[in-house]
Formats: sequence, structure tokens, C-alpha cells
Amino acid sequence: MDEDKDWKRKYQELFPDVKTVTTSKKVRDITKMALMMVDGEAGATEQTNQLSNFTLPLMDKVQILLKYIKFEELKQMKPDIRKKVEAGEVFARQENQYDLNYSRLSLDNGRLLLHCLQNQPPPHVAITLPVSEIIKTLNPKSTITFLDMAGEGLTRGRVYIRVSKNTTQARQFVGLCTGQPGSSFLNTRLNRVWDKGGKEECVYGGNYNFNDNRIYGPYTGVGTVSFKSDSEKSGQFCISTDIYCAFGAAIGQVESGLEVLKAAVQLRDITQVTVVDCGVVVPL
Repeated sequence: MDEDKDWKRKYQELFPDVKTVTTSKKVRDITKMALMMVDGEAGATEQTNQLSNFTLPLMDKVQILLKYIKFEELKQMKPDIRKKVEAGEVFARQENQYDLNYSRLSLDNGRLLLHCLQNQPPPHVAITLPVSEIIKTLNPKSTITFLDMAGEGLTRGRVYIRVSKNTTQARQFVGLCTGQPGSSFLNTRLNRVWDKGGKEECVYGGNYNFNDNRIYGPYTGVGTVSFKSDSEKSGQFCISTDIYCAFGAAIGQVESGLEVLKAAVQLRDITQVTVVDCGVVVPL
């Protein structure tokens, strides 16, 4: 126990006092990662010796704390990498001036999923790669996104949406699924049902700033996904659940999970349904 406390004290000495660097959230995140690592591996002598070099830049210390892989290694999905993905120990990272954000990767019936970026450190055993390496592999004319929905009276379910338009609105929809722009659909609620029980039935969700968010444009059938943004950090999606919908501006189509939305429509209050996770399918 005394040895563990000594290791933690040494790690605390390796990083700046977070109270004196309040403008940099990175410092707090990195310090937390270091302490998590110490809690899990009290004998991490080699890493500790490297980190004790006070001349090392902050991000170099992060590289010591986390193991990095290349996208090609992830794509090959060798047994050791697959095991890490299945254990929730592979993350994509995005760094900006103030934050380090991380996106978990997982497998779902053979599909590799990139979950929404969040501002929380990964486990100390994680391996990481830049989220940009993954995003650049996406086909802008055929990107599969997903929205996980849950709420009172609604069993958690996943909706897969293929975004098939390379337009500004389509790209923004994908961005709000990954969280790369800074905002995302995560923890947003479904807003309303249009024409419940009628031929124009559709579901609205996402963030929006204005009350009038009707979307006009071509309609392509049941499961059509439409999107409208009123600013760079807001937007609303609309998904048709019946044979006809008066609103279009289609950017894609539901590939699976339409039953989740139809179940949500039957709830007394659809605004209690929340997007509890979102992201994209990584092409392999």
C-alpha cells in the first residue's frame, strides 16, 4: 500500500498542478490518465523513468502513457487487436487547443463502429490512433451512421442510416454522429412525431435553434432521412416511418432499425426518447 502511494506521489510530481493551469483541460485529462495507470500498474517503472524527464513536452508524455497503432493495423484486425476492440480498449483520439477527446471503437455483427467523441480519458490499457485517420477512409457518398435510442418504455435499439449524399447537410449530419465538429447528437432527444398514425408519419430529432424546422425537398420512400441545419453547431433530422412524407431534402436511408423508431412513435411522449450513443461504421 505504501509503495502504491509512493508511485502515485511520483506521478503527481511529473505533471503540472492543475489548479495553476486552469486554461488547459488537457493537463487535467492527462494527469487523470497517469493516476489511472498508476492505480492499475504500480510497477510501471520504465514509463515512470521516461516521464520523470521534465524537459519532455506534455504531448510526448501522453504518447508514453498510451500505446499508439496505425489504421492499417486496426484494419487488419489481427487476433490481438480484435481482442482489444472487443474489450473496449481501442480508442480514436482528437486533440485541439484545449481538449483531448476520445472515441471508443467496437464491433457489432462484424461491423467496426466508431462511437461519438467524448471528453473523457480512455482506460490506461487503451491503444489509440488519430480519429482523422479513420474519418478520411469514409466514403462521403456512402457513409453508414448509427443512432442508439432509449427511453422510458422503449428498449434500447440501434438505427443504421446510410448517408448517400455528398452535400454540406449530409456531411454535417455525419459530423454530428462522430462529434468531430465539437457538437453531436449524443444525449439529444427526439422532438416530435408528425402526422402520427397517418400516411405522412415521420419522427424529428436532434438539436435545433428555431421553432420552424420543416424540411422541403424530394421524397424517396419509407425510412427516408432528411436533415436541416440552422447553424454550424445545430441541426435537426427527420425520418419517415410510413409510406409517404411531405418533408424531404433526403440525405440518406434507414438500412436497419426502423422498428426502433416505430416503437418510439407509439409512446405517449416521444420527447423522453434520447440518443444515448451515435457514430459511424468504419469501412474495412
